[in-house]
Amino acid sequence: MSRDLLSVTRFLAPGTETAQLREELRSVIDPELGIDIVSLGLVYGVELNGRVAAVVMTTTTPACPLGEYLTDEVRRVLVESGAVDRVEVLITHAPAWSAEMMSAETKQAFGW
Repeated sequence: MSRDLLSVTRFLAPGTETAQLREELRSVIDPELGIDIVSLGLVYGVELNGRVAAVVMTTTTPACPLGEYLTDEVRRVLVESGAVDRVEVLITHAPAWSAEMMSAETKQAFGW
């Protein structure tokens, strides 16, 4: 038996790895809103290069005090998934986040 670390991505069909990482990010909850960052539309993109993930995301406002907390949680969740060894997170505000970026279910939960 190989002593290599098992990677979640070894069990996925080619091309599904970034979708799986995005699903892992659903466990990152915005503590102010109580909703995951994917459903809120805060995750703009996920890329995978070997065992390094790159996540481009935003916050609800440029002055959001939770940016560092959210980036730390993104790193923690993806590394703990076993799929990656390192995570690079870029927070951008272009385009600026708006409520239209939320999933239909999240909008409904907020009564919109």
